[in-house]
Amino acid sequence: MDNELKQQTILLFDEYNRVLGEVYDEILDSVTDEATLASPQFQMYLENSVINSLQPWFSEELAGLTAGTPESFLDALVTLEDVMDVFRIAAEKIDGDLPDHLMLRVGAFGEAATVKIMEMALAQEWSPQEGEEIPDFRDRLAVDLAALRVLGQWKYGPSVEPVLDRFCALTDPDEYVADGVKAFAVGFADEIVPEITARLETPNLPGLGGPYEYLVVYLTEIGKTEPSEDIFRGLKFAFRKMDHKVIAAICLGDYGDGRAVPLLKSYLDRHIHEIDRQFFYETISAIKKLGGDISDIQDPFRDFGAKNKG
Repeated sequence: MDNELKQQTILLFDEYNRVLGEVYDEILDSVTDEATLASPQFQMYLENSVINSLQPWFSEELAGLTAGTPESFLDALVTLEDVMDVFRIAAEKIDGDLPDHLMLRVGAFGEAATVKIMEMALAQEWSPQEGEEIPDFRDRLAVDLAALRVLGQWKYGPSVEPVLDRFCALTDPDEYVADGVKAFAVGFADEIVPEITARLETPNLPGLGGPYEYLVVYLTEIGKTEPSEDIFRGLKFAFRKMDHKVIAAICLGDYGDGRAVPLLKSYLDRHIHEIDRQFFYETISAIKKLGGDISDIQDPFRDFGAKNKG
């Protein structure tokens, strides 16, 4: 990448980040109710509003940009090499989805661009090197995980197996990596469910710890918008097999299928003197969320009744 193109790209996306921050602040400052801010509906509204508000900016003159407008700058990229160099800088600078204008330019190169994106996503190991600080590790993977999110948005089928294999090979995934794989998986939605459940149901796989705990969360996130019998079956299987069952209990509650109530209540009944406080109260919360009756559940910690009276 020649220095002029690099400097022009940095100028473009520094300014993009500044305008993006202003748009977010303007919308968020107009909302004072915390419940509204936390709702999925508002988050979707926020995302769409920001995207729509930024559209005119791409066709406006940007001081210092020799091409005149951001749109003209991106349209002038005529080689795949230049486009991917610009993609890398954008991925390093932008926290979140990359602008549609850029991704349309990348997509114009078809399969060749997709192959490059996949190479980026899998270019480095997804765990810190010996002695590497976590902030440095996350900075190093910024481009890789941005590419990973794009593969999910584009639903690039050949990426599913290598991505999930890479993730499941990690012993204790960093949350930054896990979030990137989550964005990838949720992008595929129901199409990736069989691949996830197949890994959860791998024979002789003990405890479903580490990356497999995250796979259960991914299933739940997908199921919130596209519920299915396969997802419900996978969540029940995970609850029965996981050593750290509190995660599966929370996920069953978040997924929202009331048929999980007998499973949760039966487990509490059979293991009431073996479970810890966190598992007990998270499971009680899940049962209540699913519409189940908790009046007949014994409280081994003796403060359940007091909590409910309060």
